[in-house]
Amino acid sequence: MYILGIETTCDETSVSIVKAYDNLKFDIISNIILSQDIHKIFGGIYPEQAFRKHQENIIKILAKAIENFDINKIELIGVSAFPGLVGALASGVAMAKTLGVILSKPVIPVNHLWGHLFANFAKIDFNSIDFKDLFPALGLVVSGGHTNLYFIENFLPIKIELIMNTLDDAVGEAYDKVARLLNLGFPGGPVIDKLAQNYTPTLNEKPIFPIPKSKDFSYSGLKTAVLRHIKNINFNNLDPEQKDIEIKKICYYFQYSAIEHIIKKIELILKEYKGNLRGINSIFVGGGVAANSFLRKRLIELANKFKINLYIPSVNLCTDNAAMIAIATFFIYKSFFNKINNDIIDFDVYPSEEEGIKIFKNN
Repeated sequence: MYILGIETTCDETSVSIVKAYDNLKFDIISNIILSQDIHKIFGGIYPEQAFRKHQENIIKILAKAIENFDINKIELIGVSAFPGLVGALASGVAMAKTLGVILSKPVIPVNHLWGHLFANFAKIDFNSIDFKDLFPALGLVVSGGHTNLYFIENFLPIKIELIMNTLDDAVGEAYDKVARLLNLGFPGGPVIDKLAQNYTPTLNEKPIFPIPKSKDFSYSGLKTAVLRHIKNINFNNLDPEQKDIEIKKICYYFQYSAIEHIIKKIELILKEYKGNLRGINSIFVGGGVAANSFLRKRLIELANKFKINLYIPSVNLCTDNAAMIAIATFFIYKSFFNKINNDIIDFDVYPSEEEGIKIFKNN
């Protein structure tokens, strides 16, 4: 079946067409993404501007996504309904519901965070592994707004349980705030990752920032430690070369602590389940921070250590995109809405996952 996906949770406007097969193969026909550069001026996401830009761009993005495609072939429409910025979400949902009426096709609400996990199905080869052998699994979503860890009993039907989330700052948000402290621009993730790769610690050099030790994911303390360190350095007394080295050093050790915090949490869970009847077989990763080179390296090492499968999307599918929403639509439809035919599903938009998840529990 052909599925049209729409993504407008934050600052990316995206529309995609995906062909889904019953053997869980997914072909991405189109995946048009427009990022809103205007937020760079503010050094972070400005919700009102995000809403306006989605309103301006969504029809143009839709037109480009369906160019040279017979839209009447669409059988399902999926749209991010939660979590996210309410105004931004509403832009996408309004477009999806309008298309649903025009095409007489069901519109499926999608959990944006699950979408990041389902992005991995764009490349999983089921000729080399049976679907059932993927589970139980862990799902890690790392982004500007979320650092969530899930226990996944199954994807079809969906049985996903949130077991750990963000107490305060999410990992991507921490990257953005540290980048702002260093005047590196927005978004902070890619530039900090690049600068960190260009720093080589000296022999016996110790980390300058602690690894957070909270029960759940937490980055406010690490951010404060970086701020304190920067205040103790008088950049004005450093020559350009010394300043450059110091900035790279801060990026390196911030990234080390931020990523090791995640790795240690996952390692604890894997040890807890090791030998258990529900022993973990796979880790699925998604979200913008999943593009981070050090996180990918450490996850590969962790998966090798525990001899489990690791799935991380290609870098272009780590950012918010509608292809992952279209793929997630297939699984959500099969799990919760497969008896509806062309009935209208009544749903709203929700800023939090906790609120939005009730949509599925009520069907």
